[in-house]
Amino acid sequence: MSPGDLTQVLSELNNNFKSKKILIDSKNFDDAAIFKINDNKAIIQTVDFFTPIVDDPFSFGEIAAANSLSDIYAMGGKPLFALNIVAFPKNLNKDILVNILKGGESKCSEAKIPILGGHSIYDDEPKYGLVVTGEIKPNEIISNDNAKIDESIVLTKPIGTGIISTAIKKDVINKKNMDLAISIMKDLNSKSSELMKKYNASAATDVTGYGLVGHLIEMAKGSKLTAKIKFNKINFIDGVKNLVEKNIVPNGTKRNLEFYKSSMIYKSKLTHNDKLLLCDSQTSGGLLISIPKKNVSSFINECNKSSLYNAVEIGYFTNLNENKFLIIE
Repeated sequence: MSPGDLTQVLSELNNNFKSKKILIDSKNFDDAAIFKINDNKAIIQTVDFFTPIVDDPFSFGEIAAANSLSDIYAMGGKPLFALNIVAFPKNLNKDILVNILKGGESKCSEAKIPILGGHSIYDDEPKYGLVVTGEIKPNEIISNDNAKIDESIVLTKPIGTGIISTAIKKDVINKKNMDLAISIMKDLNSKSSELMKKYNASAATDVTGYGLVGHLIEMAKGSKLTAKIKFNKINFIDGVKNLVEKNIVPNGTKRNLEFYKSSMIYKSKLTHNDKLLLCDSQTSGGLLISIPKKNVSSFINECNKSSLYNAVEIGYFTNLNENKFLIIE
């Protein structure tokens, strides 16, 4: 759902259940729910599923699993096990579903967790994802609303998977750029998660449906700060800028720009296409991390030793600027 529609729906709900054991819920607009077991342990849980964004069933399964696991990693949690969520047409070859599930199983094996079961229904269009349950110490939670003034903002993967997924559906992308985007979406955020804890990150989220802009605004808003970023510091996937020029842009990306535009200030002359790139709705995107400036170089250097995709420092947090949560230079 678009951020506007989801905000409207959630505002109509009246969840009166109160407990000191609820550490993170939907009111926080964070990546996962967290429920305290005791002073040393809490359960962290998330769910995510979607329709195919690539043609190969195995790759789709891998991407969907990596995307689901990412919410656990974004908060500094350790995944423990997963459950499959499946919707599948009655008249489609069941071998396709087998390969989707094998893809998910493969990615969970890489994350060193089992898939213990799941739930399936018939539907007109295939859908797949995971419920992922993990653990975390209550005093080690990295939420999206605890960024600090003057801390650096680091992005660990390039932007553009939403636009490229649309190009794949329209069959207007070359194989090299398609394969690069697929490999980015398959890549687990596990190592970045380990390193952000090592280097004392104060806040983090993963970049998914609301795009870089949307998730960064949510971080800044929750932290009561303004984020300042430089457009020319952001990495984009090869070929994505040319696709935007051809109007190969998902509707979710356009909705993100419309919803978040009132929370931004542009201090550089960005084109409409530049703004769409910043709002591109990602699948299995990178982590967006607030980290002390003194640690940022070491974090990036170590992160890039273990990844094919360069983590980059894109800006910093500063005092709140008249309810504008993002300034783009």
